[in-house]
Amino acid sequence: MILTISINTILVITISTIIFILFFRCLFSKSSSKKRNTIMIIGPSLSGKTTFFYHLLGQKDSKTVVSMQINKVENYPCELISNINNYNIMDIPGTGYFKDKILDYLNDTLILLLFIDSTEKNSIVQAAEYLYDILNSDKLNEDLKIFICCNKQDAGFPKSKKMIENELSKELENLIKFKQKNNLEDKEQIGTLFQSKGKFSFKSFDNVSFLETDRKSEYQSLIKNIKNALQII
Repeated sequence: MILTISINTILVITISTIIFILFFRCLFSKSSSKKRNTIMIIGPSLSGKTTFFYHLLGQKDSKTVVSMQINKVENYPCELISNINNYNIMDIPGTGYFKDKILDYLNDTLILLLFIDSTEKNSIVQAAEYLYDILNSDKLNEDLKIFICCNKQDAGFPKSKKMIENELSKELENLIKFKQKNNLEDKEQIGTLFQSKGKFSFKSFDNVSFLETDRKSEYQSLIKNIKNALQII
């Protein structure tokens, strides 16, 4: 009888402990997902990011100019990407001042869209600088999904996503070597890219995907991938 009571007591304690752990894990997971509800759109000037921002807002025919301030909507029920949840959508201008603000928003960001003008070499060079800062940042959360949008595929002579991936890899290699050679990183904030040796490869980053996008197709591939990412996260 005593043995039976002891076993029952152990079972009750074990089950209670498991329920307690699962409850708080679920609670923590929900609070984290609530915090990270931002879709952030970044990239060099004239890469087409503001056009996509307005596309998400249902303003497909909006004419855009070089942004001089952050475009943002909060708790927006974007029917294009979700029928359930509301998201904050941010469009960060490509100028230097605002570029420095990107890292401040990383902790709250669930999906990051890096737009590149596929017809412009300089756009790829600038995009490498964005990626260096982001992938090297200690604010980078493991849940963050990054889509590199090789935009303007409907324009004259665009580069494919594979070509842009290769060029970005080379630009990042050169950037890493340059910073290492000139010791341009703060020693207290040296990230994994600064410490890396040899060739850079995006294969090391499972959260980074390349997509070909354009306004003519209404960004169908990008929107589909955003939807899929939101279901997984």
